[in-house]
Amino acid sequence: MSKSNTFNFFALVLSLALPLALPAVSHGAGTTGAALAVYNSGRALVEETRSVTLPKGPARVVFKDVPATLEPGSVRASAPGMRVLGLEYASQPITVQSLLDRYVGRELTVILPDPADATARTLRKATLLSNEGAPIFLVGDEVYVGSYEALLLPELPADLTREPTLALLTENENAGKQDVRLTYLMGGLTWRADYTLTVGPSGDSGSLDAWATLENQSGYSHSGAALKLVAGDVRQAPAPRMAKGLMMTRAMNEGMDSAAQPVEESFSEYHVYTVEQPVDLPGSGMVQLSLFSAPNVTLAQELSSRFQSGIGQMSGPVKQAADLTLRLDNIEKNGLGKPMPAGLVRVFMPASDKRLLLAGESQVGHVGRGGEIRLTLGRSFDVAVTRTQTGFARLGKNSVEMTWRIEVQNGKKAPQAISLTDGYPGQWTVTAADQAYTTPDSGSLQFDLTVPPSHDGKPTVVNYTVQVTY
Repeated sequence: MSKSNTFNFFALVLSLALPLALPAVSHGAGTTGAALAVYNSGRALVEETRSVTLPKGPARVVFKDVPATLEPGSVRASAPGMRVLGLEYASQPITVQSLLDRYVGRELTVILPDPADATARTLRKATLLSNEGAPIFLVGDEVYVGSYEALLLPELPADLTREPTLALLTENENAGKQDVRLTYLMGGLTWRADYTLTVGPSGDSGSLDAWATLENQSGYSHSGAALKLVAGDVRQAPAPRMAKGLMMTRAMNEGMDSAAQPVEESFSEYHVYTVEQPVDLPGSGMVQLSLFSAPNVTLAQELSSRFQSGIGQMSGPVKQAADLTLRLDNIEKNGLGKPMPAGLVRVFMPASDKRLLLAGESQVGHVGRGGEIRLTLGRSFDVAVTRTQTGFARLGKNSVEMTWRIEVQNGKKAPQAISLTDGYPGQWTVTAADQAYTTPDSGSLQFDLTVPPSHDGKPTVVNYTVQVTY
């Protein structure tokens, strides 16, 4: 056996060699000042210290105030002069199903409709024969299957607990008060990044505020916790789904100064944000903390429209959406240059009366220093793109030639820049085009246009021919 003061769940088998009756030391009070490392995958690493008075020799140390989402295999415990020989973790919540499952074959009292009086009820002793689907009772010599008013159980089964319980099987060198350090993983705690981008009147700059939103669905609260937020994709084995729904929402004041913002550092292939002030997490709810602010970032607005072509013949015009995209660079010159965790970006723009309106929302992945952030906000109301296949010919068994006419209408008062991107499968070659184009990748070509207002009804037109071999 290892002499280390740490252990894992599989050491539980050693408890079989211990005496059946151990001195029990119960510790049910909550703890404060726990250290939490919360991952954005829905887990948290918890480190906490609990004071317990231990007897000399073997003992069973019981902690009643533990999360129901605790992962028993991750528990480690240590204290001076204390050896941990095993672990017991009990989490059997009291439900109608769990209660009745334990009463199969046992006697209970069932309140049934009185056959002589439809408005009356009768109490009968019965044996629960089955709890698969609807309960089935043996009442006297008859099997009863049907509705009932209620059930009265003589006692609560011993293995059902009102709250989860963690027990350490220990061997202690000395009697007295000890600080037991517990470390474990738990589910039900997660965090995400939320961003607010406010675009200025000119449209080419704005301010970006980043928030860390913590959600606790574990039912277990933490008071005065030291908090670290780990950003990145940490590999983990599949776990049961967490309970859904939030019962409480709590947010920090929006006027947090920069001194209160988390300190960021690299950790392995991830990034860690250390929150400097203690945090209270309700058992079911949300807490929001400021990550960072960039008051003056340079933006570029652009319209884009993408079409993924097949290799078949098409008839009639095809309308395409023109999407509004905001682009900004995650560099120091732009007031950023820091790791940006994945999250939701909400973009607000001023209307003609200078009031801010929601212009769109966009999900972004993890963006490292120097990366580009592209936010697709929504479809343009005034810019329309229509394409028509004006020519089609089959050149061979696996080769076709297509000619396209793309029309762009601009209903705005000012010229609009738009990127038209067409994607193709297999090998392809443009044989003719009346507008300049680029090839951003091997599967697409792109026309970058500046479209004047179409007040006279005349669109800006692109014509090109492409040969595709698939």
